Amino acid sequence: MTTITYIDCGLVIDGHAADPVVCHGVSAISQMVANYVTEKGWGDVSVQDGHLEIKNVIECGNDLFKAMSSAFKDIAEEYPGNVKIVYE
Repeated sequence: MTTITYIDCGLVIDGHAADPVVCHGVSAISQMVANYVTEKGWGDVSVQDGHLEIKNVIECGNDLFKAMSSAFKDIAEEYPGNVKIVYE
C-alpha cells in the first residue's frame, strides 16, 4: 500500500503498492513535482527507497500541486486498496 499524506504545504509518500502500475504512476507524478520544486527552489525534497517528502513548499496552492492531487485521487479511485490518502 502506498500512503500519501498531505501536510501543511507539502506531502509525504510512503510504501509500495501491490500493483506495479500504481507504483509507477505515483512515482512518475511525484518525482516530476519533486524535481520541479527542487529546480525552482520552492521547498525541501527528501527521497529514499519507498519514501518521498516534499515539505515547506512556497507555492503549494498552485496549479502544479492541484494537478498532482487530482491525479493521485484518480489513481486511488481507479485502484482501490493500493493507495491511501491522508490529510493532516
